[in-house]
Amino acid sequence: MTRFRTRRMTPDDAPAFNDAYNSLKVLPYRPLEEMQRIWRGGPGGPVKSWILEADSGAGWQLIGHHGLCPVRFTLGERDLLFAKTVNSFLLPEFRNRFVYLRFEQRCLPEVEQKFDATYTLAQYAVRMRTALGYDTGTLELDFEQGLREPKILPRLLMRMIWRFPHTRTLCPWHILPRRKSSLALMELNDAMAQNSRFFIDFWDEARMVAGLAPRRDSADLAWRFWNRPGRRATLTHSWPCGTRGYGIVSTSDGLHFSLEDIFLSAARPDLLGALLDAILSWCADKGGLMLSFMTTAESHPPQMLAAYREHLSDSLSRRHRDQHLSRRLTALGRERIGEEWPPMNITPVAAVA
Repeated sequence: MTRFRTRRMTPDDAPAFNDAYNSLKVLPYRPLEEMQRIWRGGPGGPVKSWILEADSGAGWQLIGHHGLCPVRFTLGERDLLFAKTVNSFLLPEFRNRFVYLRFEQRCLPEVEQKFDATYTLAQYAVRMRTALGYDTGTLELDFEQGLREPKILPRLLMRMIWRFPHTRTLCPWHILPRRKSSLALMELNDAMAQNSRFFIDFWDEARMVAGLAPRRDSADLAWRFWNRPGRRATLTHSWPCGTRGYGIVSTSDGLHFSLEDIFLSAARPDLLGALLDAILSWCADKGGLMLSFMTTAESHPPQMLAAYREHLSDSLSRRHRDQHLSRRLTALGRERIGEEWPPMNITPVAAVA
């Protein structure tokens, strides 16, 4: 008979845990050093983790994990601390032998006075988390846009290349007209972005119009983006009116670009549209074919959401269609925020590494 037990994860568990996570074939493969950076380097504090072990007679074996990663949030002038579920899993061979719901249920009471809320972007667990008291009503928006004209053609070509990689050398998309923008962007690599004066006080201003949103001080952006491996650029612009905006763009193949984060210091839909156009133009100049972006609709003012919809299109993919954010206020959060959720603005890719 197999025995199960749960316990808090210790630093000595990290290699076995990371090997188990990589065995699930979640891409990209994650080196142990990157896992340790995520777990220990966040400005909100280290990840709180619990592991599930099984013993079938040969000793205890790590078979599952539940993690809560601290993410700093703000609501106007108020500083808050949320926790995003991270790398929560149960090895496939045990999924019919152990109820994961009971595992997570045991972990949540330990953080009722440590975090203001917990949340997750994982769609497959929505029903389970509803049973745990999560609010699952916030819809995630999955956008994309072709970087050449006509816009639909690059989006179709990108999918053809994903399915048949050898066609990349056969597709003469470079002859298609490129997007053009007159807005000049400052391009920063990761090291330059971390030392840029642009971000020293950016969030001090932007948080006043951001609603409930992940904090974007330099320390937060460095942990979520700039210290991660990968090809990435931070694009900034400052307008004469004093409004500032930035976008963080990454790519793994030089064709498909992801807009990992974008924010303005003021709610100006006209400037958001100009910034989006400039970012799309920049990606096209780099040889890109398509850009993707995910966000939530809830806390965008109608005019700002309209600007996103004017410059971006709904994704052709069904992968994230009807995907919802799951969120749960803790006892501490209900004391500090109230019983009802204020509008919450999450860029899924930016929420946590």
